[in-house]
Amino acid sequence: MPSIAANHRTQSRHFLAIAVSLFLFCTSSQAQAPATGGQVTVIDQRGAEVKLTRPAQRIVTIPVPMAAMVMALDGTSRRVVGMHPAARQSIAEGFLRKVYPDALNIPADVTRGGMFTPNMEALLELKPDLVVAWSEPIEAVQTMERAGLTVLTLRNDPANLQQHFGNLEKLGQVLGLSPRVATIRADIEKKNAIVQQAMVSVTSKPRTLYLQQAKAAFRASGQNTFQNFWMTQAGGNNVAGLLMGHQTQTTLEQLIAWDPEIIFLGTFDAATPADVYANTALANVSAVRSKRVYKVPHGGYRWDPGSHESGLMLLWAASVIHPDRFKADLRSEMRSTYEAIYRHKLTDGEIDDILQVRQNALSPGYAARFSP
Repeated sequence: MPSIAANHRTQSRHFLAIAVSLFLFCTSSQAQAPATGGQVTVIDQRGAEVKLTRPAQRIVTIPVPMAAMVMALDGTSRRVVGMHPAARQSIAEGFLRKVYPDALNIPADVTRGGMFTPNMEALLELKPDLVVAWSEPIEAVQTMERAGLTVLTLRNDPANLQQHFGNLEKLGQVLGLSPRVATIRADIEKKNAIVQQAMVSVTSKPRTLYLQQAKAAFRASGQNTFQNFWMTQAGGNNVAGLLMGHQTQTTLEQLIAWDPEIIFLGTFDAATPADVYANTALANVSAVRSKRVYKVPHGGYRWDPGSHESGLMLLWAASVIHPDRFKADLRSEMRSTYEAIYRHKLTDGEIDDILQVRQNALSPGYAARFSP
C-alpha cells in the first residue's frame, strides 16, 4: 500500500498542475468577449440537429442545474432570460447570488404543474432564441417545438462524468464557448484523477447513503445517479446501490437495515444533521452513533448533482469518506476554482458557508479538517 506521504507528494504534483491550468483558465476568461459568431449547429441528446444563426443570446433553462452552468460559462447572468423556479431558489440560497445578484430578477415561471412541464405563455412572452430542456418527457419538447421554439435537449440526470461532460459540451457549443468548457472539463478530470489514484489501494469501503430527502420522508439515491457516482468514486459503498434513480421512497425500517456508516443529506431538502441525530428511531444507525451525517456543500450550484464544480465535490467526498487516507487543501482549491470561474475571491466565511461548516459541526473533526 502506498504510504500517506507518497500519496501527498503525488497529490501535490497534481494540485500544481491544476493551479497552472486554473491560472490559464482565469486569464482566458478575463479576456473572454461576448460570443457573437456565425451559425451554430449542435446535435442534441435526441440526435436532432439544432441550428442557430449565432451563439444563443436569450436562453431559457428548464433543467434546474443549467441556469447556473450557463452563467458560470458565460461569466454573467445576461443570457439567461428564464429559469426553473428551483434554479432561482438555489441562487437565492447559495453563493451565486453574490456574484450575479441580477439573477434573482430573472423570471422563474417557465414551468407549471409537473416538474418540467413548460408554461407556454411565459416562454413565448420571453422570446428566447433557445430553450434548454431535458430530453424527457419528449411530449414537453414537442409542445415547445410546435409553438416555434428552438429546443436543445440534454441527457436527463447524468449518472457519471462522461454523461455530464456531454451536456456541458453541448452548452458550450450553443454559447460559442467550447474552449471554456474544455478548460473546466480538464480541471474536473484532474481532480477526479487525484481521487481515483488515492482510492486504488482502498480495500475497506464504508457503507454510505445519500438521502435526497430526509425531512418529511426518506428518499435515497441508487444506481444510475450522479450521487452514486461520487460516493463510489470517493471510496464509499452505496447501500442503496440496488435501487434505480433517486425517486424511490425509503422506509425507516430499510434505512435501519442498511445501517450506513456515513449519511449524506442533499441540498434539495431542508433536513440537517441535527434533525437526523434527533430522530430517536435512528439512534442505533452507525452513522448516527458516530456522528457521521453530513450536509452536502452548496456553492455556485448544489454540489450533489453534476455541475461545473464537480471536481471540488469529489475532493470533498473523498476527504469525508476517507479522512485518514485522503487530505486535500480544499479551501485553497475552492479559492482557485472560484476565482477562475467567477472572478471572485472567496473569504473564509464564504467558504465556511459553502462547506456547511455550521451544520456539519456536530461531526467530530469536520471543522478542523476544513479549517483555514
